[in-house]
Amino acid sequence: MGIDQHGYLGAIDDAMAKGMAAKEVACSITTGFRVIPSLRNAPGLNPYHASVADVGYGFDAVRGTIKRLRENEPIPLWKEMLVFDLDTLRISEKQLNPNFELVAQEAGPDTYYLIEQSRQLNRQISGKIYEAIRYGMDFFGSEWDVILKRVQNVQAIPRL
Repeated sequence: MGIDQHGYLGAIDDAMAKGMAAKEVACSITTGFRVIPSLRNAPGLNPYHASVADVGYGFDAVRGTIKRLRENEPIPLWKEMLVFDLDTLRISEKQLNPNFELVAQEAGPDTYYLIEQSRQLNRQISGKIYEAIRYGMDFFGSEWDVILKRVQNVQAIPRL
């Protein structure tokens, strides 16, 4: 039956696609915050924007690996790549809300609607990340933890 015996890669890819849609809207709103005087210099705006971008890169990485697998490209460490990318998304997601809440503290009545929309989008993004991770954990079963332990050392390498 191949690598994707039970449709898990499709389920992960679908979750990533839906999360990406929410991320695109959140990123647009975040960019728009820069033109609102009360939010332009809000603490957390730059880290929040960077967190949203990190999530987007993570979605792209997972979807790219799945695409390559579906095209039968030989990837010797495909399991490690997929677990690494999904778990890195989990880490990136942890940065969304604290940074966003710093921005939200500066919101005035004229921006409440955008702030609430962003909160909803952040919840959607988070939900889709954790949905994809659950599918990944189901897909790999007990092997997930073994693979995760192998890739965590790579995750600890700081990005430049």
